[in-house]
Amino acid sequence: MDSSLRKLTLAFPKAIESSILDALDSLDPPLTGYSFVNGKGRGADMQLTNVSERVQGAANVILLYVVLPQNDVDAVLEAIRARCSRPNISYWIEPVLEFGRLQ
Repeated sequence: MDSSLRKLTLAFPKAIESSILDALDSLDPPLTGYSFVNGKGRGADMQLTNVSERVQGAANVILLYVVLPQNDVDAVLEAIRARCSRPNISYWIEPVLEFGRLQ
């Protein structure tokens, strides 16, 4: 177990998915991997940008997850800020108790 690992979660509008992924894919050194899924976001601060979202009452978002060393989190967030400066990108950081691969 490596107590310095963190899970960084990003929630952002689907409309900027390619910009976020490009920013992550251009990191040097590269990330070892990440996952992302389609989601829905609700809340007082959510900006519903089209008719479909307003009817559903939820924004179409992407949730992206990456497990990485704590020391790398700031560099990842800075790369996203530099290439994808948008007000609707949320993030949170959680400790990872254990990380491995089932083999």
